[in-house]
Amino acid sequence: MTTVVDTSALLALLYPDDAHNQRAKRALVAADEAGKIVINPVVYAELAADDTFEDRDALDYFLDDTGIAVESITRDTAARAGECFQTYLSRRGEKLQCSTCGRETTFECPDCESSITARQHVAADFLIGAHAETAGTLLTFDGGFFRDYFDVEMLQIEE
Repeated sequence: MTTVVDTSALLALLYPDDAHNQRAKRALVAADEAGKIVINPVVYAELAADDTFEDRDALDYFLDDTGIAVESITRDTAARAGECFQTYLSRRGEKLQCSTCGRETTFECPDCESSITARQHVAADFLIGAHAETAGTLLTFDGGFFRDYFDVEMLQIEE
């Protein structure tokens, strides 16, 4: 079995004070015992942007030390991510949603009065989700989102 790991699980592992640190450790051990653990270049970029790693060599050392491979995504996988993102856009509508309380609202530009909307670029999570769907299993702490858009087995992360 190949498990694609989302950035959220790796960041929890990297920060000892993170509330999910121990859960992340257990989940990664379970994924390792079940087979191969991979990330894709999107997750690699998100990790590289984190202050934990001084440079690329430090990130590469972490990945080598944990046995996590970096695996490229195929054009079919990228196309699947785009399809799922289109579904997301059609469901989302024009309003922006607060990530804390869920309230939806609209905003207008004070200069030109045009509607301000979210950017329309394919989000990283869609590339990660499509990669996991191809691989078969996903390890993440944001399972609800991925279940909405991808037919992928979630590695259970116990409390």
